[in-house]
Amino acid sequence: MSAVLGTPARPSSAAAWAQACALLAVAAVMYHRTFAGLWETWSTNDNYSHGPLIPLTSVALVWLRWDKLRRLEVRPDGRGLWLVLLGCLMQVLGTRADLFALEGWSVLPLLFGLSFTFFGRSVTHMLAFPLGYLGFMLTFPPVVMNTLSYALKELAVRASIWGAQAAGAHVQRDGMSLFLATGELRVENPCSGLRSLLALVATGTLFAYFQPGGTWRRWAVMLAAVPIALAGNIARLTMLVIVADRTSVEQATGKFHDASGYVLYAVSLALMLGARWLLTPRELRGGRATGAGGAR
Repeated sequence: MSAVLGTPARPSSAAAWAQACALLAVAAVMYHRTFAGLWETWSTNDNYSHGPLIPLTSVALVWLRWDKLRRLEVRPDGRGLWLVLLGCLMQVLGTRADLFALEGWSVLPLLFGLSFTFFGRSVTHMLAFPLGYLGFMLTFPPVVMNTLSYALKELAVRASIWGAQAAGAHVQRDGMSLFLATGELRVENPCSGLRSLLALVATGTLFAYFQPGGTWRRWAVMLAAVPIALAGNIARLTMLVIVADRTSVEQATGKFHDASGYVLYAVSLALMLGARWLLTPRELRGGRATGAGGAR
């Protein structure tokens, strides 16, 4: 422990990495229940279906920085143990209170604390984004997700009815049920757009990390994901209502429903790339300049 507190000679970079990996292995054993729960959530809840891609992305980001990381001076700092303690307390409280979301979020202070304890400020600063990005693989309490899902559904239904009626569709609403001459179209939770919103915000955050220019440009790229995701879901629901009005509810909720989801997500990604290009300084467009993550 005294070596961690920095009183003796500083350990080599290789020794620090070996010690941290050993502790990570112990943490993996401690968190096996949490990781199993996350995998089950990713596999069964569409809102978190992007989850498995997040740790892979974080690992890739570390790999891209590896040459710079291993050249940084290792300066262990015992203050990181407070973050480790916070992570452990969150894990215990989450387990005892059966709050799975709290269990998951305890991973972040634990990882930041281990990094600060074994490697110090410089290494942790370079690892900050890859570690923080892991937050996109974690879950939120059901009450938060349900409240957000309902609000998004309400917005999408109101806007899509207005758009469909403007296009000549005859539709009446009762709650989340839309009544047309061809039948009833029920707007369920998957149609709230929450899934695409979470995935696009994660994508926009990654784009922002590599965005050249000032801080405001990176924030703009990341925040652009929200209106793009909302507009995409409204456009999809509007098209479903129009197709149901012109043909039948069965056709609208069949293959067209599934295909429209993939098409509009691809369009949303294209719009994200377009927003990133527009926010790139003119002198850097088409060049090989790296963004915030690549410049540091």
